Order: sequence, then structure tokens, then C-alpha cells
Amino acid sequence: MPQRKQVMEQSLSAPEPSNLSQSPTLTTLKPTELSDIWLSAKWEACSGFIQDALEHAQNSHTLDDVLRLVLVGDAQFWPAEKAALVTEIIDYPQRRTLRFWLAGGELETLRDLEKDAIEWSKHWNCVASEIVGRRGWMRALDGYEIAATVGVKHYE
Repeated sequence: MPQRKQVMEQSLSAPEPSNLSQSPTLTTLKPTELSDIWLSAKWEACSGFIQDALEHAQNSHTLDDVLRLVLVGDAQFWPAEKAALVTEIIDYPQRRTLRFWLAGGELETLRDLEKDAIEWSKHWNCVASEIVGRRGWMRALDGYEIAATVGVKHYE
């Protein structure tokens, strides 16, 4: 926990880029503004949702890794009382896409967060959204089609 607080304090003082075109993969407008004092409390309250999602993702990141990405603007944290999302904007050669990366909590709340995130992403010129996760998410949310399957093989 002290390391997470140190990461947050260091990142809170980092200057924000002034516009998206300076770094096309960096998202400068975030649903959680770094100056908001409630970020730490919301992160702590929602960390269980994010941790569960990370376990399903075979622990590709730690909670601190995800928090760092949120604090520098490379990922967006969408907290709610009964759920949380983490998104990122992906720039493909032919389109900008909002990626739903980590999600956990109550399904109805996640559906509301998905709508909010999609509307927010349109302001950043996203023309699509995608889900990286279990196939059940595509059945639970409207309008998604399976475009790929990702498998992980761990080496000994």
C-alpha cells in the first residue's frame, strides 16, 4: 500500500500533455481527473473488482501496474459503487478504438459504465469499442461480435 500511495503522489504532480495529437497513444482526458482527491478512495473501494478481472487475465499486471497506467493517462478508470472498468484507447492504422480491458462487479452497473465510456470515447475520435476478456462479456453486452480469440500458453 505505501508503494501505491507513492506512485499516486509522484504521478499527481506530473504535467498533463496539452493535446492528443502530441502523442497519439496517450489519452489526456480521463474520466477520473488526477486532481480529484477521491481517486485514492475510489481505487481502494473498487480494487477488488479490478483484482478479480486481473486474475481472469492470468495476472498480466498487478493492481499497482494498472494504477500507474491510469495515473499517466494510458488507461482510464471508471469506478462505481458496485462495479469498475478499466479502458484504454488503441490506435490501429485504420481506426481508433476504445478497449474494455478490465471489468468486474454487478452486470447492470457495468452496462451503464460501458455506455458512459463509449460516449466519452467518441470525444476522442473512437469509432468502435472492443472487449478483451472472457467470451461471456460479448453475450452480456449488446452489439459485440467475436473478432478474435486470444490464448495464453505459459512456459515452464
